[in-house]
Amino acid sequence: MNLLGKLAITTALLSLLAACGSSPPVRYYSLEPLQPVAENDSASARIVGLGPLQLPDYLKRPQIVTRSDSAEVAVDDFARWSEPLDQAIHGVVASNVDSLVADVVMVAYPYITGVNIDYSVVGQIDRFDADARGNVELSVQWALVGPKKELLAGPERHRYVARAAKAGDPDAVARAMNDALMQFSQDIAAKLDTRLR
Repeated sequence: MNLLGKLAITTALLSLLAACGSSPPVRYYSLEPLQPVAENDSASARIVGLGPLQLPDYLKRPQIVTRSDSAEVAVDDFARWSEPLDQAIHGVVASNVDSLVADVVMVAYPYITGVNIDYSVVGQIDRFDADARGNVELSVQWALVGPKKELLAGPERHRYVARAAKAGDPDAVARAMNDALMQFSQDIAAKLDTRLR
């Protein structure tokens, strides 16, 4: 084998070894409701649809997103959501509110076909992320509407904040995001409780 052939084989082997270099494993995180599962609902329970809540495009990705002190948004390729973030938000808030309000069945968007919704909570999330210090912010505008899309309450704009126990740790960030979603859930529950009295 000539020198050129040996050089080509050596280069190929070095390239292969470089490609096999180790990278951190991808880890998956989930948002979870903070309340226990509700008791069985009565037959007279009102059905409330949670959503749609629109998400900004920068959150429509599997990776966990954080912000720096400037305008930079960081996407962590090795820390990902176990399900699409919009589905997780709808499911968690619906479960939380269902546990907080008696005689209400919360249905997360997208709704089950054929379900007659008495009320809907709709809105837009403008921000839902953590900064470099572990401060989580959920900024959302939402309203309560009736079955004919009539406005019953709102629209209201709220900002909910929570702090991760350890800045930069995706698990701690996810837990703090759960806390912010619970604050949002409590506001929805209070509005529904007032409306249903």
